[in-house]
Amino acid sequence: MHITKAQLDELAREHLEKARHAPHGRSAHAVLNDGRLRHTLLALTAGAVLNDHTKPEAATLLVLEGAVTVRWDAGEQTVLHGGLFVLPDAVHRVTAEQPAAFLLTTIAG
Repeated sequence: MHITKAQLDELAREHLEKARHAPHGRSAHAVLNDGRLRHTLLALTAGAVLNDHTKPEAATLLVLEGAVTVRWDAGEQTVLHGGLFVLPDAVHRVTAEQPAAFLLTTIAG
């Protein structure tokens, strides 16, 4: 399957709108799967949080819109629109600094 940047942008807009109406302020969509490789689009309203969780075997996030901050015991990193970040090998949480959509790429065990 092939997904274009325009299609990702449209998915981001669609799920940001869904997040605005969701009680928890977030929406997610499975974009592509290939064996253990997963690409998931997540959208969060400003201030919404993905609470503490562990990283799967490998994980990155690519911010398609807005900005998010990843926090863990040893630090934090704000990732802006267009930024790509390797998630830490630690329990971490993600907070939307403004309405944000990002592509989470993982290798699931």
